[in-house]
Amino acid sequence: IIDATGDADVTHRAGATTLKQAPEDMIGTSVMFSMSGVNKQRFIEQVKADPQTYRDWAYGQWTVETTGKEDEMFSPFLRKPFEQAREAGLIPANLDTIAGTWGAIYDSGDLTYLNMCHLYLDGTNPDALTHGEMAGRKQAMHAIAALQAFMPGCEDAKLRNFGMTLGIRDTRKIDAVYNMTADDVMEQGRFDDSIGIFPEFIDGYGYLILPTTGRYFHLPYRSMVPKNVKHLITAGRVIGGDKVSHAAVRNMMCCAVAGQGAGVAAALAVKTDRDFDEIDISAVQKELVRQGARIS
Repeated sequence: IIDATGDADVTHRAGATTLKQAPEDMIGTSVMFSMSGVNKQRFIEQVKADPQTYRDWAYGQWTVETTGKEDEMFSPFLRKPFEQAREAGLIPANLDTIAGTWGAIYDSGDLTYLNMCHLYLDGTNPDALTHGEMAGRKQAMHAIAALQAFMPGCEDAKLRNFGMTLGIRDTRKIDAVYNMTADDVMEQGRFDDSIGIFPEFIDGYGYLILPTTGRYFHLPYRSMVPKNVKHLITAGRVIGGDKVSHAAVRNMMCCAVAGQGAGVAAALAVKTDRDFDEIDISAVQKELVRQGARIS
């Protein structure tokens, strides 16, 4: 079985050890939305007039630790319209986490991939997910009202759509045969059982390190294999590690790397009638390379 549930549901129910923090200590959950009816020219003029950098992510209860190279890089980040809206009483004063990035703006007036509403909840709890959907959508409507009032170009804008579901970044992690560390992802960790590579891209728990230098780390096979359960491998953000390593491997592109490795390992486990902790890792690596994966 490959557990690619994102929450280690299969691993947890199989009796293996999984680790989960309190919701307030997890990486925040996002409610994505898009808008239509934005005047692109006026919006971009305002962005150019007051350009934001990744240093601007640090404010209020948010802290950001970078390598320094990120501090002066342009970021499609918006915060000031929401501060002004709180001061004006347009949105509740307690919604001090509304801020974030926009993804793209089109000539049609669509402003997409707005990542501005953040919640702290347990994504393994169905009730919490339900309440999170409702609370997050209310926040998104507050955010739109703030942009209409205080962001040039958004005066006549309206909601286009919500994301299909909440963006959960953090729930259970497995206790793996090898649990990755901050040093592994920040100092270009190298492993004999690598099943792929990933850039030095760390986003979460107060860290923001962008992949601009060519530095990368190996993703070890052992970090996907849980202890104390047979015939099971994991893929995605549940793989074993500490907080900082999770802030790297939870990224979607790294989840794809893990997924390809887990899929190849499962196929070879069936073909050779071996369990995941007995499989010939060199055979897994050989097949991954044949498929075009870079493992070193």
